[in-house]
Amino acid sequence: MSTTVNVICHKSKVLKNNENPLMICVCKDRKRKYLSLGLSVNPAYWDFTKNKPKYNCPNKEQLEKLIAEKLKAYTNTIVELKAMDKEFTASTLIEKVHKPTKLKTVNDVFLEYIQRLIVEPWQLLLFPKIQYCELRPKTM
Repeated sequence: MSTTVNVICHKSKVLKNNENPLMICVCKDRKRKYLSLGLSVNPAYWDFTKNKPKYNCPNKEQLEKLIAEKLKAYTNTIVELKAMDKEFTASTLIEKVHKPTKLKTVNDVFLEYIQRLIVEPWQLLLFPKIQYCELRPKTM
């Protein structure tokens, strides 16, 4: 099934400053997931049929740029997942875009930890020594 990503202005929700929030709507398999962009716009400056800011919107260029960046991030992730033939839902797509995982080797993790200990050696005192338990249960 196709996946669509749109930016909409939420009509039913009015913020304290009398503006409506902009939301990203991700549709996959007829299931919708909404996520706030963190932006709001006065409904007088939003074209609800085209889902774009009107020509007289005060921050039209900035809004369009931010919207284009968000949509590009989502479409790039969709293309990557489809190229690898991975199954995804609207929720997992949002997680992949907002919480990308960085793969690290064990060597990288240890080097980062060593660098932190060099910079802040007092942290050694905060962590208790690790005690290993026996693998087999104790017999009475």
